[in-house]
Amino acid sequence: MSDSCCNRNQALFSNPPSIAAGLSERFFHQARALGLMSDWRLALLAAMGRKPSLAGWRARDSQDLGLMLVEMGAYLADVVSFYDALVSGESYLSTATLNNASRRLVALLGYRPRPAVAAQALLAAQADGTRLVTLPSSTAFRSGSFLDASLTPQPPQLFELTRSAILEPRINRLSVAPVQRRSLSASFDRLQVEPGSCRLKAGDPLVLSFDGKLQCCRVLSIQPTMSRGRGTPPLELRFTAPVSPPAGATYASLRILAPGNSARLWQGREGGDGTGSTGGRTLLLDSQVPLRPGEALLFEMGQALEARRATAVSVGRRVLCSSLTSQVRDSDDTVERTLVSPDIAISVTSVTLDSALVWSSPDVARITLYHSLSDAARVLEPGGQVLSQGDELSLPGLTDGPRIPVSRMLLRDGHGEAVQVSGSLDTAARCATVDMNPAWGRSLAAPVQLMGNVLSVSRGESVSGELLGLGDASRPSQTFKLAKKPLTYLSAATSSGLVSSLSLRVGGVLWREVPSFFGCSSTDQVYVVRHDDDGETYVTVGPAARPPSASRIVADYRFGAGAAQPPAASINQLARPIAGLRQVSNPLSAFGGADAELPAELAANAPRSALLLGRAVSLADLAAATAAVAGVRGVAVSWRWDGAGLRPAALIHYIGDSQLLPLIRARLRELSEPDAAITVERAVPQLAALALQLIVDPRYETADVAARAMEPLYAAGNGMLRPERLGPDGGVYLSRLLESVMDVEGVTDVRSVSFNGTLFSAAVRTPPAGHYWDFGEPGMSGFGIAINGING
Repeated sequence: MSDSCCNRNQALFSNPPSIAAGLSERFFHQARALGLMSDWRLALLAAMGRKPSLAGWRARDSQDLGLMLVEMGAYLADVVSFYDALVSGESYLSTATLNNASRRLVALLGYRPRPAVAAQALLAAQADGTRLVTLPSSTAFRSGSFLDASLTPQPPQLFELTRSAILEPRINRLSVAPVQRRSLSASFDRLQVEPGSCRLKAGDPLVLSFDGKLQCCRVLSIQPTMSRGRGTPPLELRFTAPVSPPAGATYASLRILAPGNSARLWQGREGGDGTGSTGGRTLLLDSQVPLRPGEALLFEMGQALEARRATAVSVGRRVLCSSLTSQVRDSDDTVERTLVSPDIAISVTSVTLDSALVWSSPDVARITLYHSLSDAARVLEPGGQVLSQGDELSLPGLTDGPRIPVSRMLLRDGHGEAVQVSGSLDTAARCATVDMNPAWGRSLAAPVQLMGNVLSVSRGESVSGELLGLGDASRPSQTFKLAKKPLTYLSAATSSGLVSSLSLRVGGVLWREVPSFFGCSSTDQVYVVRHDDDGETYVTVGPAARPPSASRIVADYRFGAGAAQPPAASINQLARPIAGLRQVSNPLSAFGGADAELPAELAANAPRSALLLGRAVSLADLAAATAAVAGVRGVAVSWRWDGAGLRPAALIHYIGDSQLLPLIRARLRELSEPDAAITVERAVPQLAALALQLIVDPRYETADVAARAMEPLYAAGNGMLRPERLGPDGGVYLSRLLESVMDVEGVTDVRSVSFNGTLFSAAVRTPPAGHYWDFGEPGMSGFGIAINGING
């Protein structure tokens, strides 16, 4: 046997594997056998050669018994090492592949894999008549078919009331009065005016008076506005240039003044009282004009305008023609008499302005003075265009107070956008008072309606009185399978984060669900629920109290759950008619649905969540507890200074629906100390666009290479640019991006990379604080990743 064979086999079986605790996922690879039959045969022969007692054995004969035993041992070692590799792979979360293997491993940590979670929704209901309408629990509503986030068609889903509700017809739908904007913006180029009051036309000069402070402008256009209300819409008065009002100016203080009469400045040269036409602040007009001190004046020269206020007015005389002396002579040229004609003079007005004009004396002939200015249009305070958080919610239609407590309402605008608010209705003031938290995240366009009959529903169809079987006290345990799947779970502010819809009665007595039978006595009437990878639900009784023999074991539960959830305005059908209920709709999309945890998710979530032990005491615990809430796609936790509380606080940003915010807060409060400083905010999406230009080997199709390059970037669940991977505040690293695409077969080089329209030259692109990069979804309009011009 050669030395090379011995060296090769020594390297193959050099040291036993040593796997340290706490290794990250990148250290784990699929286990493989240490060698094949030929490797084991050579290794055994090399080992036998080192035994002194076998030094003379050559095993040249093919019928040699020793050689036959060596080869049999090599075959056995090959088979054993192959299956040992499979068993080793199933011993670690990162490499386990067999059905239920991940569940078996996380059970050692006491971790219960998250089952499929049902979506929840808020419905705006409308009641008929004038009397209160009572809806019993389990009242069912149905959605239409829809497309999920991956554009997969989904069948209609059934939603039910989790508890009974009372509808008040008086608050079905209340119109929110347009919000009056009291203060003017820092700069504006248009105003809304009352149609019947406007006497202006395009090109007219005018003066804007802000509590006596004057500015001038010119009319660009006058057009009616688009209005959803009844009656004549207001006019929009546009100016040729933006106007900057004084600080603190309000709509109530604004007047629009138009000229009534005009006059010219004095252009003569003959003297009089010595006052010039544009001599500083004092001007001389060419006639007597009825001006008065304090009057607003408008001066025009070509297209230029100036507005001033008169501080003093006087009337004087100006000589047009000085006196002339004429002599009357006879035929002898003798002066018979001398005639003296008086001066020809006119009365003119002299006006002193609050400040001098910017024009000079040579411009006198081109200047026109407009006076007797009067109101040319009545300014309307803009209302009904936008409703922002913090604006007054005036409800003119709230004439009769509701007969039931109202604490939750929905606001929906003219475009179908909606927000959920908490607060109360004030019948005396005819308004609604709402809380400032959480943030709306958007403004609402007019007209806005308030809907006070809000119903909380969740996905799932009720099953009542399902007989699972009969009790047998002689058996240590009994396990039953539910007929329908998946069992409905709802997100809740509990240590587990979920609440089951299952209730079990044994012999008519309600038993209690527990996480496990550990610590239960033989008298505890409890049961345990477990699920398999197919979504089947198994109920086990007996290891604690045993059900009496022949007792009926009956289950009431709901079934239906998953990540697919209907969009807004799709839950609008009644499963069966209900007297007094006119219609329902969901202004907001359903939220909180999630599929059962996949093995890949278990590998990440189980170790983190197992460290919670029912309490959150660190940032890692808060992140794990938030990530476990169904519907949360990503989490970032950090210490920040709380200016209000004057102490450091844990700031949690999550990626998910805004309706999850109260649930996340409640769950973290349940797991934390009562006085723990915790702030939860929804991360704001920051739209992103990435364009790569790859140099493709000419032997490959560009479209195929682009598709392969897209896979690691945006594959569902684990793509490196997915919000789930980036998380809030997560940056996109150029080096990782290049490494990913260069590993794709057919890519020879990268010509260019641009991010949001600019060259990606920095090491990393990070979003603003509290934001996350959102590239959209493949196949949807606006998807932000393009490879060689191919989107998705």
